[in-house]
Amino acid sequence: MFMNLEPILKYPIVFGTGAVVALLLTRAWGPRAPRWGFTDQPGPRKIHLHPVATGGGIAVFLAFHAVCAVVFLYPWLPFAGQLSIDWWYRFSILSTGILIIGLIDDRFGMKPVIKFGGQLLIAAGAYLLGMRVQNILGTPLPGYIDFAATLLWFLVLMNAFNLIDGVDGLAVGIAFIAAIGISMSLVFRSEPGDVLLLLGFAGACLGFLRYNFHPARVFLGDTGSLFIGFTLAALTVATSSKGPAIAAIGMPLLAIGIPLFDTILAVWRRSIRHLLGNDSTTGLLASVEQADEDHLHHRLLRVGREHHQVALLLYAVTAVLSLVGILASVFHDRALGILGLAFLMGAYTVVRHLAWIELRDTGEVVLQGITQPVRRNRMLLFYLGSDVLILNLALLASVALTESLAGIENPDLKRLWLRYAPFDVGLPLLFLLVARSYSRVWYLARISEYITTGLAVVLGYAVACALGGIGTPTQLGAWFVRHLLLIGLTVPCIVGVRASKRVLQDMMQWMNRGLRRDIDRGPRTLICGAGFRTTLFLRQIACDAQTSGLRDIIGLIDADEAICGHFVHGVRVLGTPAEIPQLLTEHKIDEVYIVESIEAEDKKQIQKATSNAGIRLINWQIVETEEKN
Repeated sequence: MFMNLEPILKYPIVFGTGAVVALLLTRAWGPRAPRWGFTDQPGPRKIHLHPVATGGGIAVFLAFHAVCAVVFLYPWLPFAGQLSIDWWYRFSILSTGILIIGLIDDRFGMKPVIKFGGQLLIAAGAYLLGMRVQNILGTPLPGYIDFAATLLWFLVLMNAFNLIDGVDGLAVGIAFIAAIGISMSLVFRSEPGDVLLLLGFAGACLGFLRYNFHPARVFLGDTGSLFIGFTLAALTVATSSKGPAIAAIGMPLLAIGIPLFDTILAVWRRSIRHLLGNDSTTGLLASVEQADEDHLHHRLLRVGREHHQVALLLYAVTAVLSLVGILASVFHDRALGILGLAFLMGAYTVVRHLAWIELRDTGEVVLQGITQPVRRNRMLLFYLGSDVLILNLALLASVALTESLAGIENPDLKRLWLRYAPFDVGLPLLFLLVARSYSRVWYLARISEYITTGLAVVLGYAVACALGGIGTPTQLGAWFVRHLLLIGLTVPCIVGVRASKRVLQDMMQWMNRGLRRDIDRGPRTLICGAGFRTTLFLRQIACDAQTSGLRDIIGLIDADEAICGHFVHGVRVLGTPAEIPQLLTEHKIDEVYIVESIEAEDKKQIQKATSNAGIRLINWQIVETEEKN
């Protein structure tokens, strides 16, 4: 009778083995770890207030190997999957190596470069022992690309769980949900043997979570976080080579989406800060490895969430992502659509809510690069090259579209380009040259100069259309339509390239105002005036936030009642100077800037209101100074 139940019983037995062994070993490790020096002391970057036993990942390590013993040493029938006892032998060698690295780091500390070097050796060993990516989306990879992809996969996952392990129970809880999600996707791919190992790993994580959830009595330490990341990397590369290509690669990426995304943000953020000069005394690798307090869990803690709330929220997001991956595995014929929709929703969430800090820092780097003094010839070649590229791409696109609308299949684009390029590329370039578009300093240009450039392109195409119509009057209508399309494609792109710095400045201003949840916004500021000087002031705040002090621009006030309630320079006009006492209280203003020239009576009223409320009043001026010889 037992044999009849064996196909069902093996799953709870394996899961229970991992959970019970991890639970007992964690309970035994907790009181003994401090005696052997495995204690995580409170510190400036630590969020715990008392010493806590660390290195608890050794319990997860031993529990998972107990699971492997149960799976591979007992003759379960039937057994189907890609993982075998040979895989366990190879995994044992490599996982022991990563365990030793983690234990040394938890006990004695280890320089980031040395720890990364050890991870690199383990990842290379995984490739040499046959744990390889092998293919992406069903396409076999050449050896050198496979080697690089394997190294990247192992290194990313190990460091992803190491970085996300900043809140009690977070890393191990996410690993538990991810393992359950991946195992469920394998059920639909008829690989019960591989499901057993993932269930056993999930059980080991759950058993450890009993003592790791807030308030934690035992920490994973690098011992556990590195082992968890390595194990998930090893299991996923072994189980993703079979089954529908999109679902096979999409499920692991979604299941570990939170730590993976946090790692991408960390590398992005720290690399950008290195370029900004914040870490100029160190190399790029050291800068990326240098810890900061802008991980996802830090941001959630800063907005007032408790430790357990942060963990539960990120558990829920991981569960939703895993569910999407399971749906992609079930409906594998629609996997691309499901994963594409998930990607679009994720991208919107990232840009709208999560990546403000990284986007702001990136904008500062780009603005610094644009404003650096460069040789005139370089800028001329840059704008000339970009214009030639835009005009040619637009020409090819317009020709392909008009020919397809005319019912011509597979048009000879090369022949058509040779026919039209002298007019549709040469003439707009000539008019841009006549309009002195290549002799202007565009990041200091006026709006009229951008309009002139756009009109030059339009006139160039108008002349080209007229000349073409003279040669082929019967095709004048088609030429007119095609040139309208060319104008619509090229003018925004050509003007946009030149306006890129102005656009970035406005985006920086918008992003700085949007960083309400991630960082300390600084004083809540009200600006008096809505003229051109206010534009300069807002750009200074946007582009020089670190030196001028990051301010939360609440709004503008101006004597012109007609603009009240509208947006000027991207900031709302809240009212007139007569309403300032009410506005100061209503919006909890910390400081008021007088930027524009205002009437003496209005200025007295503002001074009186700010003085009564104890609010700073600053006169922002552009001062002219004369140097004496």
